[in-house]
Amino acid sequence: MKQGLSSDEVLNRQNKFGLNELKKTKKINPFLVYLKQFKDVLVIILLIAALISYILAIISGIRNSWQWKTELIVEFIEPTIILFVVFSNSLIGAIQEIKSAKAVDALSNLNPLQTKVVRNNNLMVIDSKEVTIGDIVMIEAGDVVPADGYLVFSSNLSVIEASLTGESEPSQKDYLANKDLSLPLADRKFMVYSSSVVATGTAYFCVSAIGKQTELGKISDAVSQQKENLSPLQNKINKLGKIFGYLGISLFLVSVIMQILFAIPNATHFKEPFFWSAIIVNGVSLAVAAIPEGLIAFSSIILVIGIQKMAKEKAIVKDLMTVETLGSCSVICSDKTGTLTQNKMTIMKLFNLEQKEFNFAANIKNNAEILTNSLLKLIEYGSLCCEANLVYDDKKDEFKEVGDPTEIAFLYRLNQYSAIKERKTLEEKNQRILVLPFDSERKLMTTINQINDKYIVIVKGAPDVLINKLIIDKTKKEEINQKNIEWSNAAFRVLGVASKEITKEQLNEILSANDKEKFDYLENNLYFDGLVAMIDPPRQEAKDAIEICLKAGIKPIMITGDNINTAIAIAKNLNIYQENDLAITGADLANFDDEALLQNVEKYSVYARVAPNDKLRIVNALQKRNHVVAMTGDGVNDAPALKKADIGCAMGKVGTESSKQASNMILSDDNFSTIVSAIKNGRSVYQKIKNVIQNLLITSIAEIILVLFGLFIFSFVFKSWSELEGKEIYILSATQLLWINLFTHGFPAIALGLQNSKEDYMNNPPTARDESIFAKGMGINTLWQGILVGIISMIGYYLGALYAKNNGFSGEDIIKSASTIAFLVLGISATFNSINLMSKKPIFLSNPLYYWKVYASVIFSLFFLLLVVFVGKIAIVFKSYHAITSHATLVAYGLSLPLILIPIYSMHKVTLLLINKKKERLLLNK
Repeated sequence: MKQGLSSDEVLNRQNKFGLNELKKTKKINPFLVYLKQFKDVLVIILLIAALISYILAIISGIRNSWQWKTELIVEFIEPTIILFVVFSNSLIGAIQEIKSAKAVDALSNLNPLQTKVVRNNNLMVIDSKEVTIGDIVMIEAGDVVPADGYLVFSSNLSVIEASLTGESEPSQKDYLANKDLSLPLADRKFMVYSSSVVATGTAYFCVSAIGKQTELGKISDAVSQQKENLSPLQNKINKLGKIFGYLGISLFLVSVIMQILFAIPNATHFKEPFFWSAIIVNGVSLAVAAIPEGLIAFSSIILVIGIQKMAKEKAIVKDLMTVETLGSCSVICSDKTGTLTQNKMTIMKLFNLEQKEFNFAANIKNNAEILTNSLLKLIEYGSLCCEANLVYDDKKDEFKEVGDPTEIAFLYRLNQYSAIKERKTLEEKNQRILVLPFDSERKLMTTINQINDKYIVIVKGAPDVLINKLIIDKTKKEEINQKNIEWSNAAFRVLGVASKEITKEQLNEILSANDKEKFDYLENNLYFDGLVAMIDPPRQEAKDAIEICLKAGIKPIMITGDNINTAIAIAKNLNIYQENDLAITGADLANFDDEALLQNVEKYSVYARVAPNDKLRIVNALQKRNHVVAMTGDGVNDAPALKKADIGCAMGKVGTESSKQASNMILSDDNFSTIVSAIKNGRSVYQKIKNVIQNLLITSIAEIILVLFGLFIFSFVFKSWSELEGKEIYILSATQLLWINLFTHGFPAIALGLQNSKEDYMNNPPTARDESIFAKGMGINTLWQGILVGIISMIGYYLGALYAKNNGFSGEDIIKSASTIAFLVLGISATFNSINLMSKKPIFLSNPLYYWKVYASVIFSLFFLLLVVFVGKIAIVFKSYHAITSHATLVAYGLSLPLILIPIYSMHKVTLLLINKKKERLLLNK
């Protein structure tokens, strides 16, 4: 042990075993992230449509000897606009994914940076990644263990292994303990593990495993084998995209076939090259009409806005869909230590035979006057008989803790109530002469301090041991024992403090005695000073957050490594464990096969003494019961379940690297209430996305009605019009449709994402995993509104053509005039419909000042809509009739205005009627 490894041996072993680090995730490749955006069905169809349009434009160019007239330029501009839309949408998604990845990297903190090792007969400090197998490592209070290993020497060593085993109490370690590797991880007293923290004592250990071979590394491997689930909204949008994608292809084929059938009576058309070009262009236009191009883009924009809002509220999201998934979750599985509790042992009650019980919670004044001298003595004696340290850092405005959490609890109360705030100062005034460290066999710690020129023996430890060493009568012993049992049953950690005075002669004898004689003399015939009850208290904000979860129909579940009595007590305090709920231990859970767990998993709200594999089983069973499961945690043992869950929430401050890498979201303030804010935000985002989807689909349905039925209806109607003989009949061009689908929706969609709603979404139950996005009347409303707008647009098309014919227009000018009227009616109706979706109130009753963002977006949308009509060169590209060329045309545009008001008024009348009928049905059911 003294010698350690030589420099040459270190190099040989590092070459053989590698460095002491976990496998790092590959750096994100921006180009690959961008390419990944093109996997969507809608995007692929649009790319195919653009490719076909380019091919037709090239054919047209060849036939016209590449004479760059307006018509040919327009043919190339149309597919270019499609590509612009596709590439812009993909860029939005890629940028956000890269930004989220960088935010997560900034939070990452790997294993301890520096470690003390013995090498070449010297103790030196090195980077922890340089530690190799066979190294002799020194650890002491406050250190983080850099690797797994066997103890070769230890003194009063206790290690906090909560991040690995789930145990919140420090584990006592001893290099002389039974070296049986078949023992459970938490019972191997002769070993220490990577990522655990030394609470007390010092030790040397020989490294047996590094990097991915450590217990930490093995769990990381388990994490990497878990497949990530798609979020509910991701599944719904993908399914919706495929439906409309296949619908677009089907409509393209139907359009081509029907146009050919209509042309059969006049077979000469088949020999004309432009006939086939017109057929394909009309088919592509219909496919574009069916595909809501903005679906993915605008959903992503709203999700990005949600992510930015959550970042301000201390939640860093790693991917877009995580925002929505939290809003859909129906179960939150949460670790206890540090997540639901403060991860800080706190003395809550004191007891002595003079004053009986003192409750800190009932005495909130923060001064020494509320503690009697005997109770203050109990705190000061407990602080003297400890090895921990608590120092206030003025620069960081926080306490720096080193040592056992139970001893630190004494030091916090000392700082609050004693005139002497720090143990170091208290010990300088009351000099320590001797210390007998705590060990697991005696369950006691003893010190001798010189207090006011007297030699005082102070003993601190387990009450059931200490009580038998007191000089008091049986009645008083029974009183102390009953208080110990009462507090223990209430999940408190109970410690006793006793003391006695010795003479200087006795002190000299003790100092020269052996250990057994010291223990026998000093730890017997004691006077009782009192009991202290401490607990790792629940976070108040977590309790408030759980109340909101219950109101929102979300079931919180506690999964912890603590004993079941402590877990139930904390769960009751937090209102997690309620009437008719059950609790179960990991040992009992092991007796359940997967089928039995599946049938009973919803009965339990507390799981105690569980292993990492148990958490995976619980999450998997809940998912099979159709729950959207969120999992919070900070330890290495949480990582596999974090990844398996629909959404994993890791703690940013105390979370291990494994938990952060496995999670979907990192809470930078480690605050459980942040999860509730995220859920509320997720629900709001989901509703906003539904609104945008409804707005897009209403337009898509209207476009299908207008383009598909209009093409065939007006092909018959216009047959008798001599002014259109031999002219191509089209309803809307592909670029007109794209302009409506993207730009006239763009500003309203972003505004709907920014606009806060007055509705409290936490009063509603979570959205079911298998619930259709069209549930709760959205499907019917979308369908009839789309049909109505489509029919009215067809009427506008016909009236525009009729007006142009009656005012001397001929040929293509009639079609352009009709198309422009339909374009305006459809576009303006779709734009104003976004105001309908922002509030349940009718458009005429909504508050423009509160919803100013949406109203402003409508104005911008109308500007871009009118731009393609009133600006001549742009109108040519979009096959619109230039508005200012004819007074007659301006009058024709005026026909669209009354048509715009009809769907706006009708939509609200029918919607309110449906809402009232639904309310009536609910009342009848009740």
